[in-house]
Amino acid sequence: MRNPLTNIHLAAEQLIEITPAGEERDMLLNMINRNGNRINQLVSDLLKATKFLELKLTECGVHDIINKAILQVKDRFELNQMQLEVNYAATQCRVKVDEEKMVIAFLNILVNATEAMEQGKGKVIVQTIPEGAWCKIIITDNGSGMNEETLSRLFEPFFTSKQKGNGLGLANTQNIILNHKGNIQVSSEPGKGTSFTIMLRTIAGQ
Repeated sequence: MRNPLTNIHLAAEQLIEITPAGEERDMLLNMINRNGNRINQLVSDLLKATKFLELKLTECGVHDIINKAILQVKDRFELNQMQLEVNYAATQCRVKVDEEKMVIAFLNILVNATEAMEQGKGKVIVQTIPEGAWCKIIITDNGSGMNEETLSRLFEPFFTSKQKGNGLGLANTQNIILNHKGNIQVSSEPGKGTSFTIMLRTIAGQ
């Protein structure tokens, strides 16, 4: 997989050199490079979806982590004319986490949401709620939702209900959350969207 990715990056660099600059061209080429880098990272990370992860823990703000994930998926929302609403708590929770891995965890959820929603009608709401020693993060979409069978298997490695994808993104997300001694739950109904609830222990609660 890495060899084709290298070819894609080289082709994108060649296009930058031989095509005239423009806002749309730059956006599309940046998207190619950014997602190529993300796939390359996933090749390494997703194969560890059921294993204990070596964490590089640092003190971070939950809002800062989510914002970094949003930045990486922002172009998907814009291209598909989808809305993203952020309702952060007045006080930002501080957590001790592996920031890079936690960004991936939230990014996988956001990407999953964009793939479940209808173009031009999709909306995602991100909320943070301090709850004692914990920080609750709720990510809700108004997409197609899931039946009980799909919901029960959502975090299984290699399980996917989509035509494309390897079924490892959400398995990796769950693994990251659990390795941080957090919790992740999902509620969904067909035609009524999906809601992910993540609980992370705050530094004050440790």
